[in-house]
Amino acid sequence: MAGVPKPKPMTAFRDNMSDAHALVRLARATTTKRTYRMRRELRGRVGGALRLAQGVHDQLDCVESDDLFIVILPSSSLKRGDFEKREPLLRQALVAGCAAVETFLADSVTAKCRSLTGGPLPSRLGSVPMTVAQWRQVNGSKYPRRAITDKVLAPHVAEAASTAPSRVGELLSVAGVERPMRALDNARGVAKGTTESDLDRITKRRNRIAHQGDRDGRSRAAITEAEVEDDLTTLTAIVEAIEQVLAA
Repeated sequence: MAGVPKPKPMTAFRDNMSDAHALVRLARATTTKRTYRMRRELRGRVGGALRLAQGVHDQLDCVESDDLFIVILPSSSLKRGDFEKREPLLRQALVAGCAAVETFLADSVTAKCRSLTGGPLPSRLGSVPMTVAQWRQVNGSKYPRRAITDKVLAPHVAEAASTAPSRVGELLSVAGVERPMRALDNARGVAKGTTESDLDRITKRRNRIAHQGDRDGRSRAAITEAEVEDDLTTLTAIVEAIEQVLAA
């Protein structure tokens, strides 16, 4: 909507990351513990409570977990078997978490670059390429410094944004951060190389999910709720470290 200010990078990140955590909670809540279909007497009671015709009571089924009891209606396209695995939602939760980090990284680095264009430029920032078309847009703008950020730097940063450690390091260097991975390790209070290792591991899993269906040989790789929650927590810690080093 026109006139609505863009949220701050950390505000947008927490909003986006909440989607990833919601997928984990949904996976937990909807994974059924029930092996057999609903008992006949229970089907009758539920069908009566829902005021369904007695002739369709036998078609009722349910999903039962520690959190939910879901009735599957006769007209539903879903079956109890559709709720027996939580892995599809967990995989998408990890993808959503990585996307939240990429958006935060792009927004934060762009904002930092905007503040740097009026003074001495970090070498990486000074070497960002500009096309002739972009030059014409900047040259024709009433506010060329703003146009440099909006027309040149922001597209470059958005295209490069990724959770891959090489890309994170590259963009933080554009924003003037020296030895980015070491700076992130220090901000997190972890051993040297930990952030690079964490980002590399999570990014490889995200790419395997997005591009290979999370295949490990002939079968799908195992994925657990605890594993995804740990990865989302790690990504959040890295984002908080990025915010800290950019502020410094």
